[in-house]
Amino acid sequence: MGYAGPASRNARSVAVAPEPRSIVVVGAGIFGITAAVELRARGWIVTVIDPGPVPRPTAASTDISKVVRMDYGADDLYTTMAEAAMEGWDGWNSASAAPLYHQDGFLLLSREAMARGGFEYESFERLRRRGQAAERLRPGDLNGRFSAWRADQYPDGYFNPRAGWVESGKVLERLAAEAEARGVTLIQGVRFEGLIESRGRVHGIRVTDARAIRAAGGPAAGPELRADVVLAAAGAWTPTLLPHLADVMWATGHPVVHLDVQGAGDWQAPRFPVWAADISRTGWYGFPAVATGVLKIARHGAGRRVEPDAPRTVRPAELAPFHEFLQESLPGLRDRPIAATRLCLYCDTFDGDFWIDHDPDRPGLVVAAGDSGHGFKFAPVLGPLTADIVECRPNPWAHRFRWRRRAAEGKEAARAMYRSAR
Repeated sequence: MGYAGPASRNARSVAVAPEPRSIVVVGAGIFGITAAVELRARGWIVTVIDPGPVPRPTAASTDISKVVRMDYGADDLYTTMAEAAMEGWDGWNSASAAPLYHQDGFLLLSREAMARGGFEYESFERLRRRGQAAERLRPGDLNGRFSAWRADQYPDGYFNPRAGWVESGKVLERLAAEAEARGVTLIQGVRFEGLIESRGRVHGIRVTDARAIRAAGGPAAGPELRADVVLAAAGAWTPTLLPHLADVMWATGHPVVHLDVQGAGDWQAPRFPVWAADISRTGWYGFPAVATGVLKIARHGAGRRVEPDAPRTVRPAELAPFHEFLQESLPGLRDRPIAATRLCLYCDTFDGDFWIDHDPDRPGLVVAAGDSGHGFKFAPVLGPLTADIVECRPNPWAHRFRWRRRAAEGKEAARAMYRSAR
């Protein structure tokens, strides 16, 4: 894939450490695998464990698509990170014979006239000030250019051409393959059982099946993996594996619907790009149809508290709002059959920000989790960011994701109806 994010934007050195250090990464999702690739490039001896298969079907990273956008309201830090990530997606596409990022643009619709303080207004103004070519919708655009939408429901909005979507499951496959090609030991079929702690420090992890480690050529002969550092990057499973984090992060489930629109070219870009329908108030967003004729719609909202390993079922009561939304906003989709449903897991933090830092009470343990439903787009910069934090190097974004006490709850600007699931 040619792992090459916009490292210069992080103002960091990539000099290899004089003595190789070892790290065990728990989890091969997007946080864990990007960190593994970057740390290996810096000279670390890297072992990644995951229950597998990678990509794991029940993990958040594994899906047909994720939004790639820079639209973050008035939040300068995430906007800046997203701009850097865009450069990374461009670089990954250039290095790949089959690009996985599709810059089809992002249509943001508002049920009211965009006004100061609103998500769409603040995103639009910030993008324009930063030199991005965001286009305010003109009267008639929804009747002509984007005719699938009921124009009477959305009188305002804008189109951001510097955005799109990524084939997320395939990205993870490529990154895992690249990690192994670079010398990362990826061990599948192994579950985390606990930390190895002694003399006030974490020295590794205990796992369930030593045979899988030996079969993968791992560095341990028993049910232990010892290393200088443990990086916990297990997504929605993180607060279950590390219960001391359960007060600041938890797993929530969010229904996703795949509609069968086979043969319907009107449901693809440019007529039907990635979209958000008054998202900060309603949570609704979705994608153009992929090559198989499947179109994905989801809701970036509160979700419901779940246990990550419990059965994943989208409830009938959760499907009813989808039908209502299609009826009022996208009537051409209301009679399309449902091809599949999925409960997408978020690892929510109490304030909606990522959680990437050293555990102050457990030297040797670093946590990289808390995607809060908006992490995948940052894949090209997550590895360098996490590696900088592991190595205690300066990084202009790290302060936002530091270890913190439970305080006032916040939210990511696009997310609707945010509340904690206590």
